[in-house]
Amino acid sequence: MLTLGVQTWGTDVAALRRYWAAAEALGYDRVVYGDGLWPWTCDGWTMLGALAAQTRRVRIGPAVTYAVDPSSHHPSWLAKRATTVDHLSNGRLDLRLGIGANDAATRDLWQSHGVPYPSRAERLDRLAEAVEVMRALWQGEPVERHGRFGHLVGAVGGPPPVQRPGPPVWIAAMSEPALTLVARLADGWEASYLSPAEFARRWRKLRGLLEAEHRDSESVRRSIEVDVVLGQSVADATLALGRFCAARGIDEHHRLVATLLAGDARAVQQAATAYESAGATDLLLGFADFPDTGMLEAFAAAVTPVLRAR
Repeated sequence: MLTLGVQTWGTDVAALRRYWAAAEALGYDRVVYGDGLWPWTCDGWTMLGALAAQTRRVRIGPAVTYAVDPSSHHPSWLAKRATTVDHLSNGRLDLRLGIGANDAATRDLWQSHGVPYPSRAERLDRLAEAVEVMRALWQGEPVERHGRFGHLVGAVGGPPPVQRPGPPVWIAAMSEPALTLVARLADGWEASYLSPAEFARRWRKLRGLLEAEHRDSESVRRSIEVDVVLGQSVADATLALGRFCAARGIDEHHRLVATLLAGDARAVQQAATAYESAGATDLLLGFADFPDTGMLEAFAAAVTPVLRAR
């Protein structure tokens, strides 16, 4: 069955608490909060502790978090943070890891804080090592490791996470080298802002890579992050789409628009179903009117029942 997650961000803590409560009450399956140095987000792991304490049912996690430099999250610290949130949520954490965007703005942001931003190839290698270190620490036995994050000599994790052998590890991946890493190490794959056709093409590639690793392709969850612009009518949706594009400085022909779940309830249902047909098992939804809950509520009332019935 297609599961439905909700992306949240921002620094208005009161609004976030209202939104988290609404998402859980409305029956969504997952709620995430981003992690990063951008001024429009708080510290992701502190916010996840609050999200864990407030909710009882939904799975939670970072939209993505990073383990590509010791100054962002050393894997020993990240393993500890993940275990803590896993306990606070009684075993509802998904550890979603990002490789990092390959663009100048992201590099410049990290470097403006004095944080190194390695090359993409190096980030991939460090992420792979971080996953291996965290999974070893979650087992509770002494870890010996000499690698990119220094020398672990008799390092012992603890306490053990609630989920055994550990929280599911998701990796956000778009390029072929990153998909190769997903096939080798991940429990879930996250893609962002692809059309159904683009998502299907990458899923075909990942399926072949999983087969090469002798892994069952259906053992790996597949999520697509998309924005939702939902209107009560076609006319209302058209106006909402105009506001969405204006807020982002794009026009209706921008490639992002082709990835939207946009329109009235019927159109949004059809767009969501297209991603499911392309191989997605999970949708991670960013509602265009966030932090207002109008679209969140309308989707739950008019779109979710149809998707659940499939």
